[in-house]
Amino acid sequence: MITDADQPASSRYRGLDDLPALLAFASACTALRSPLRSSWHQGDIIWALQTGGDRPQPCRFWVGPSGVEALAWFESEGEVWIETLPASESLVRVAVDWVEDAWRRRLAGLGKPADTPLRIRAQAADARRIAALEALGYRRAGPAAVGFRLDLDGPIPPPEPPPGYCVRDSVGVDPALRAAAHRSAWNHLDHLGIAATSGFSTEAYLSLTASPVYDPTLDMLAVAPDGSLAANCICWPDAVSGVGIFEPVGVALAHRGRRLASAMMREAMTRLKARGHREARVGTAPFNHAAIKAYLAAGFERADSSNWWAKTLDEQSGSSPCPGP
Repeated sequence: MITDADQPASSRYRGLDDLPALLAFASACTALRSPLRSSWHQGDIIWALQTGGDRPQPCRFWVGPSGVEALAWFESEGEVWIETLPASESLVRVAVDWVEDAWRRRLAGLGKPADTPLRIRAQAADARRIAALEALGYRRAGPAAVGFRLDLDGPIPPPEPPPGYCVRDSVGVDPALRAAAHRSAWNHLDHLGIAATSGFSTEAYLSLTASPVYDPTLDMLAVAPDGSLAANCICWPDAVSGVGIFEPVGVALAHRGRRLASAMMREAMTRLKARGHREARVGTAPFNHAAIKAYLAAGFERADSSNWWAKTLDEQSGSSPCPGP
Protein backbone atom coordinates (compact mmCIF):
# COMPACT_ATOMS: atom_id res chain seq x y z
CA MET A 1 0.00 0.00 0.00
CA ILE A 2 1.24 3.50 -0.84
CA THR A 3 0.84 6.05 1.94
CA ASP A 4 0.95 9.83 1.58
CA ALA A 5 4.41 9.76 3.11
CA ASP A 6 5.59 7.43 0.34
CA GLN A 7 4.37 9.62 -2.49
CA PRO A 8 6.80 11.96 -4.22
CA ALA A 9 6.07 15.65 -4.28
CA SER A 10 3.81 16.79 -7.07
CA SER A 11 3.36 20.03 -8.94
CA ARG A 12 1.25 21.54 -11.67
CA TYR A 13 3.08 22.76 -14.75
CA ARG A 14 3.51 26.49 -14.09
CA GLY A 15 5.76 27.74 -16.87
CA LEU A 16 9.02 27.43 -18.76
CA ASP A 17 11.03 26.73 -15.60
CA ASP A 18 9.31 23.33 -15.45
CA LEU A 19 9.93 22.45 -19.09
CA PRO A 20 13.46 20.97 -18.83
CA ALA A 21 12.33 18.48 -16.18
CA LEU A 22 9.39 17.33 -18.31
CA LEU A 23 11.57 16.99 -21.40
CA ALA A 24 14.07 14.88 -19.45
CA PHE A 25 11.20 12.73 -18.20
CA ALA A 26 9.83 12.25 -21.72
CA SER A 27 13.26 11.28 -23.00
CA ALA A 28 13.76 8.76 -20.18
CA CYS A 29 10.32 7.22 -20.71
CA THR A 30 10.90 6.91 -24.46
CA ALA A 31 14.17 5.07 -23.81
CA LEU A 32 13.21 2.94 -20.82
CA ARG A 33 9.71 1.88 -21.91
CA SER A 34 10.80 0.75 -25.37
CA PRO A 35 9.62 -1.28 -27.22
CA LEU A 36 6.40 0.01 -25.66
CA ARG A 37 5.57 3.49 -26.89
CA SER A 38 5.71 6.11 -24.17
CA SER A 39 2.79 8.52 -24.00
CA TRP A 40 5.29 11.35 -24.16
CA HIS A 41 8.23 11.99 -26.44
CA GLN A 42 10.00 15.33 -26.15
CA GLY A 43 8.31 16.40 -29.37
CA ASP A 44 4.88 15.54 -27.95
CA ILE A 45 5.51 17.84 -24.99
CA ILE A 46 6.56 20.75 -27.21
CA TRP A 47 3.67 20.25 -29.63
CA ALA A 48 1.16 20.09 -26.76
CA LEU A 49 2.45 23.35 -25.27
CA GLN A 50 2.83 25.48 -28.42
CA THR A 51 2.11 29.07 -27.26
CA GLY A 52 1.24 27.93 -23.72
CA GLY A 53 4.72 27.01 -22.56
CA ASP A 54 4.96 30.02 -20.26
CA ARG A 55 1.54 29.41 -18.65
CA PRO A 56 0.00 26.79 -16.33
CA GLN A 57 -1.28 23.67 -18.09
CA PRO A 58 -3.93 21.04 -17.24
CA CYS A 59 -1.37 18.56 -16.00
CA ARG A 60 0.45 17.46 -12.88
CA PHE A 61 3.79 15.74 -12.44
CA TRP A 62 5.36 13.84 -9.56
CA VAL A 63 9.01 14.32 -8.65
CA GLY A 64 11.28 11.81 -6.92
CA PRO A 65 14.99 11.83 -6.05
CA SER A 66 16.08 11.45 -9.69
CA GLY A 67 13.57 13.86 -11.22
CA VAL A 68 10.07 13.57 -12.65
CA GLU A 69 8.67 10.06 -12.22
CA ALA A 70 5.08 10.44 -13.49
CA LEU A 71 3.00 12.85 -15.54
CA ALA A 72 -0.77 13.15 -16.07
CA TRP A 73 -2.08 15.55 -18.71
CA PHE A 74 -5.58 16.37 -19.94
CA GLU A 75 -4.79 16.16 -23.64
CA SER A 76 -8.35 17.25 -24.44
CA GLU A 77 -11.67 17.56 -22.62
CA GLY A 78 -12.17 14.37 -20.62
CA GLU A 79 -9.20 12.58 -22.24
CA VAL A 80 -5.99 12.02 -20.34
CA TRP A 81 -2.52 10.71 -21.06
CA ILE A 82 -0.69 9.24 -18.07
CA GLU A 83 2.90 8.06 -18.07
CA THR A 84 5.39 6.88 -15.46
CA LEU A 85 8.93 5.65 -15.44
CA PRO A 86 8.93 1.82 -15.47
CA ALA A 87 10.21 1.75 -11.88
CA SER A 88 7.43 4.11 -10.77
CA GLU A 89 4.40 2.30 -12.17
CA SER A 90 2.80 2.36 -8.71
CA LEU A 91 2.24 6.08 -9.26
CA VAL A 92 -0.48 5.30 -11.81
CA ARG A 93 -2.97 5.07 -8.95
CA VAL A 94 -1.76 8.37 -7.53
CA ALA A 95 -2.02 10.04 -10.92
CA VAL A 96 -5.50 8.63 -11.52
CA ASP A 97 -6.65 9.93 -8.14
CA TRP A 98 -5.59 13.43 -9.18
CA VAL A 99 -7.14 13.07 -12.62
CA GLU A 100 -10.48 11.95 -11.21
CA ASP A 101 -10.58 14.76 -8.67
CA ALA A 102 -9.72 17.30 -11.36
CA TRP A 103 -12.41 15.87 -13.65
CA ARG A 104 -15.08 16.09 -10.95
CA ARG A 105 -14.20 19.72 -10.33
CA ARG A 106 -14.20 20.41 -14.07
CA LEU A 107 -17.65 18.86 -14.52
CA ALA A 108 -19.01 20.81 -11.60
CA GLY A 109 -17.61 24.04 -13.03
CA LEU A 110 -19.19 23.35 -16.42
CA GLY A 111 -22.48 22.22 -14.94
CA LYS A 112 -22.17 18.85 -16.69
CA PRO A 113 -23.50 15.57 -15.27
CA ALA A 114 -21.15 13.81 -12.88
CA ASP A 115 -21.44 10.63 -14.96
CA THR A 116 -19.77 12.19 -18.03
CA PRO A 117 -17.06 9.61 -18.88
CA LEU A 118 -13.37 10.15 -18.21
CA ARG A 119 -11.01 8.39 -20.64
CA ILE A 120 -7.38 7.42 -20.14
CA ARG A 121 -5.18 6.14 -22.97
CA ALA A 122 -3.11 2.96 -22.66
CA GLN A 123 -0.98 0.96 -25.08
CA ALA A 124 -2.66 -2.28 -26.12
CA ALA A 125 0.52 -4.25 -25.29
CA ASP A 126 0.98 -2.64 -21.86
CA ALA A 127 -0.55 -5.38 -19.72
CA ARG A 128 0.69 -3.84 -16.49
CA ARG A 129 -0.90 -0.46 -17.18
CA ILE A 130 -4.16 -2.03 -18.33
CA ALA A 131 -4.33 -4.16 -15.17
CA ALA A 132 -3.83 -1.05 -13.04
CA LEU A 133 -6.62 0.81 -14.84
CA GLU A 134 -8.99 -2.16 -14.63
CA ALA A 135 -8.32 -2.44 -10.90
CA LEU A 136 -9.42 1.20 -10.61
CA GLY A 137 -12.70 0.54 -12.40
CA TYR A 138 -11.79 1.49 -15.97
CA ARG A 139 -13.06 -0.51 -18.94
CA ARG A 140 -11.94 -0.57 -22.54
CA ALA A 141 -13.87 2.03 -24.55
CA GLY A 142 -12.55 1.86 -28.09
CA PRO A 143 -9.38 2.50 -30.13
CA ALA A 144 -7.27 5.62 -29.61
CA ALA A 145 -4.34 5.47 -32.04
CA VAL A 146 -2.12 3.27 -34.17
CA GLY A 147 1.65 3.59 -34.16
CA PHE A 148 4.34 2.95 -36.76
CA ARG A 149 8.09 2.55 -36.54
CA LEU A 150 11.08 2.35 -38.86
CA ASP A 151 14.44 0.90 -37.85
CA LEU A 152 17.03 3.43 -38.97
CA ASP A 153 19.81 0.83 -38.95
CA GLY A 154 18.48 -0.48 -42.24
CA PRO A 155 18.48 1.22 -45.64
CA ILE A 156 16.16 4.20 -46.08
CA PRO A 157 14.70 4.60 -49.58
CA PRO A 158 15.48 7.94 -51.29
CA PRO A 159 12.84 10.70 -51.03
CA GLU A 160 11.74 10.55 -54.70
CA PRO A 161 9.32 13.52 -54.87
CA PRO A 162 7.09 13.60 -57.98
CA PRO A 163 8.29 15.52 -61.06
CA GLY A 164 8.39 19.26 -60.50
CA TYR A 165 8.32 18.97 -56.70
CA CYS A 166 11.27 19.16 -54.33
CA VAL A 167 11.87 18.50 -50.65
CA ARG A 168 13.69 20.99 -48.45
CA ASP A 169 13.98 21.99 -44.80
CA SER A 170 12.70 25.14 -43.10
CA VAL A 171 16.00 26.94 -42.69
CA GLY A 172 15.40 30.54 -43.76
CA VAL A 173 11.69 30.03 -44.53
CA ASP A 174 9.32 32.90 -43.72
CA PRO A 175 7.51 31.87 -40.48
CA ALA A 176 4.22 33.29 -41.74
CA LEU A 177 4.42 31.17 -44.89
CA ARG A 178 5.37 28.10 -42.87
CA ALA A 179 2.39 28.58 -40.53
CA ALA A 180 0.10 29.09 -43.52
CA ALA A 181 1.37 25.84 -45.03
CA HIS A 182 0.30 24.00 -41.88
CA ARG A 183 -3.17 25.56 -42.03
CA SER A 184 -3.61 24.69 -45.69
CA ALA A 185 -3.01 21.03 -44.83
CA TRP A 186 -5.22 20.92 -41.74
CA ASN A 187 -8.14 23.06 -42.93
CA HIS A 188 -9.44 20.23 -45.12
CA LEU A 189 -10.26 17.12 -43.11
CA ASP A 190 -13.54 16.17 -44.75
CA HIS A 191 -12.08 12.76 -45.58
CA LEU A 192 -11.97 12.11 -41.84
CA GLY A 193 -15.48 13.39 -41.24
CA ILE A 194 -14.10 16.45 -39.45
CA ALA A 195 -15.43 19.91 -40.26
CA ALA A 196 -12.91 22.25 -38.70
CA THR A 197 -10.33 24.86 -39.54
CA SER A 198 -6.82 25.13 -38.18
CA GLY A 199 -6.00 27.99 -35.86
CA PHE A 200 -2.26 27.44 -36.16
CA SER A 201 -0.71 30.89 -36.18
CA THR A 202 2.66 32.43 -36.92
CA GLU A 203 2.96 32.99 -33.17
CA ALA A 204 2.37 29.28 -32.53
CA TYR A 205 4.99 28.32 -35.10
CA LEU A 206 7.54 30.73 -33.65
CA SER A 207 6.92 29.28 -30.18
CA LEU A 208 7.81 25.84 -31.54
CA THR A 209 10.98 27.13 -33.19
CA ALA A 210 12.09 28.68 -29.89
CA SER A 211 11.87 25.35 -28.05
CA PRO A 212 15.02 23.44 -27.10
CA VAL A 213 13.95 20.39 -29.15
CA TYR A 214 13.06 22.02 -32.47
CA ASP A 215 15.58 21.78 -35.33
CA PRO A 216 14.81 23.65 -38.58
CA THR A 217 16.81 21.11 -40.57
CA LEU A 218 14.25 18.46 -39.51
CA ASP A 219 11.24 20.67 -40.25
CA MET A 220 10.55 19.41 -43.75
CA LEU A 221 8.64 20.95 -46.65
CA ALA A 222 7.53 19.78 -50.08
CA VAL A 223 7.63 22.61 -52.59
CA ALA A 224 5.25 22.53 -55.57
CA PRO A 225 6.29 23.41 -59.15
CA ASP A 226 4.82 26.90 -58.71
CA GLY A 227 6.95 27.49 -55.59
CA SER A 228 4.12 27.13 -53.07
CA LEU A 229 4.48 24.96 -49.97
CA ALA A 230 2.51 21.81 -50.76
CA ALA A 231 3.22 19.71 -47.66
CA ASN A 232 5.03 19.89 -44.33
CA CYS A 233 6.07 17.83 -41.35
CA ILE A 234 8.16 18.27 -38.22
CA CYS A 235 10.51 15.55 -37.05
CA TRP A 236 11.49 15.83 -33.39
CA PRO A 237 14.85 14.29 -32.48
CA ASP A 238 15.90 12.86 -29.11
CA ALA A 239 19.56 11.99 -28.89
CA VAL A 240 19.20 10.32 -25.47
CA SER A 241 16.62 7.73 -26.52
CA GLY A 242 17.74 7.61 -30.15
CA VAL A 243 14.09 7.87 -31.23
CA GLY A 244 12.73 10.62 -33.45
CA ILE A 245 9.01 11.21 -33.96
CA PHE A 246 6.91 13.00 -36.57
CA GLU A 247 4.25 15.42 -35.34
CA PRO A 248 2.46 16.73 -37.32
CA VAL A 249 2.44 15.57 -40.96
CA GLY A 250 0.16 17.34 -43.44
CA VAL A 251 -0.39 17.77 -47.18
CA ALA A 252 -2.43 20.56 -48.77
CA LEU A 253 -5.65 19.41 -50.39
CA ALA A 254 -4.62 20.20 -53.98
CA HIS A 255 -1.42 18.13 -53.65
CA ARG A 256 -2.65 14.95 -51.96
CA GLY A 257 -2.13 11.55 -53.54
CA ARG A 258 1.39 12.31 -54.78
CA ARG A 259 3.30 10.64 -51.92
CA LEU A 260 4.69 13.96 -50.71
CA ALA A 261 4.46 12.82 -47.08
CA SER A 262 6.60 9.81 -47.96
CA ALA A 263 9.22 11.98 -49.66
CA MET A 264 9.49 14.43 -46.75
CA MET A 265 9.65 11.73 -44.10
CA ARG A 266 12.31 9.73 -45.91
CA GLU A 267 14.52 12.82 -46.14
CA ALA A 268 14.03 13.56 -42.44
CA MET A 269 14.81 9.95 -41.51
CA THR A 270 17.98 10.03 -43.57
CA ARG A 271 19.03 13.05 -41.53
CA LEU A 272 18.04 11.39 -38.26
CA LYS A 273 20.13 8.36 -39.12
CA ALA A 274 23.14 10.55 -39.90
CA ARG A 275 22.86 11.95 -36.35
CA GLY A 276 22.99 8.49 -34.82
CA HIS A 277 19.29 7.96 -34.11
CA ARG A 278 18.17 4.33 -34.18
CA GLU A 279 14.43 4.57 -34.78
CA ALA A 280 11.70 6.80 -36.20
CA ARG A 281 8.08 6.71 -35.09
CA VAL A 282 4.77 8.22 -36.11
CA GLY A 283 1.17 7.68 -35.08
CA THR A 284 -2.34 8.57 -36.16
CA ALA A 285 -6.01 7.88 -35.46
CA PRO A 286 -7.09 4.37 -36.53
CA PHE A 287 -9.67 5.84 -38.92
CA ASN A 288 -7.13 8.03 -40.75
CA HIS A 289 -6.63 5.60 -43.61
CA ALA A 290 -4.91 8.16 -45.85
CA ALA A 291 -2.22 8.78 -43.22
CA ILE A 292 -1.79 5.06 -42.60
CA LYS A 293 -1.30 4.49 -46.32
CA ALA A 294 1.24 7.34 -46.48
CA TYR A 295 3.29 6.02 -43.56
CA LEU A 296 3.42 2.52 -44.99
CA ALA A 297 4.52 4.00 -48.34
CA ALA A 298 7.33 5.82 -46.53
CA GLY A 299 8.67 2.50 -45.24
CA PHE A 300 7.15 2.39 -41.76
CA GLU A 301 5.80 -0.81 -40.26
CA ARG A 302 2.79 -0.95 -38.01
CA ALA A 303 4.18 -1.44 -34.52
CA ASP A 304 1.54 -0.82 -31.86
CA SER A 305 -1.86 0.54 -31.00
CA SER A 306 -3.55 2.17 -28.04
CA ASN A 307 -7.06 2.18 -26.60
CA TRP A 308 -9.14 4.41 -24.40
CA TRP A 309 -10.08 3.08 -20.98
CA ALA A 310 -13.15 4.82 -19.62
CA LYS A 311 -14.96 5.30 -16.35
CA THR A 312 -17.89 7.36 -15.16
CA LEU A 313 -17.23 8.87 -11.76
CA ASP A 314 -19.80 8.42 -9.04
CA GLU A 315 -20.04 11.78 -7.31
CA GLN A 316 -19.84 10.19 -3.89
CA SER A 317 -17.29 7.40 -4.26
CA GLY A 318 -15.76 7.85 -7.71
CA SER A 319 -16.10 4.11 -8.26
CA SER A 320 -18.85 3.62 -10.85
CA PRO A 321 -17.32 2.08 -13.97
CA CYS A 322 -18.53 2.81 -17.45
CA PRO A 323 -19.47 -0.31 -19.41
CA GLY A 324 -17.15 -1.39 -22.19
CA PRO A 325 -18.21 -2.02 -25.78
